[in-house]
Amino acid sequence: MADLLDGLARHLEARGLLSYDETGVTGDTFIESMPDQPDTAIVLTIYGGPEADSLLGYDEPSVQVRVRGGPDPRTSRQRCEAIRSELHGLGPVTLPDGTLLLSCIAIQAAAASMGVDDAGRHEHVCNYRLEVRSVTAHRV
Repeated sequence: MADLLDGLARHLEARGLLSYDETGVTGDTFIESMPDQPDTAIVLTIYGGPEADSLLGYDEPSVQVRVRGGPDPRTSRQRCEAIRSELHGLGPVTLPDGTLLLSCIAIQAAAASMGVDDAGRHEHVCNYRLEVRSVTAHRV
């Protein structure tokens, strides 16, 4: 599923919503870990989902998009909302990593504040329920 996060990051970068470097050296977007720098950053994380059905050809992972801004809460909120606007209702689409995203649904009505970190930078988050094509030996 890490490829899914890479695919989502590359899709959002192609839409001009973030800067992603899959090696993690540059850019402002990271997979599963929020670094101390840069001040404005985004992290994409898979955090579970419902039990997979062994007979269906798709899985339903949950993904969190966490956006950190500066001392002004509007920075992270507006960026999180822009990403939500792109992802909510997306699909079916093949992501740049080859993942077939059948659907992506925001599971909350708006970006939610997580408060500020130790450096006084505001953070906002939005969570999504995805359906992705998952073919195995027993599912087609």
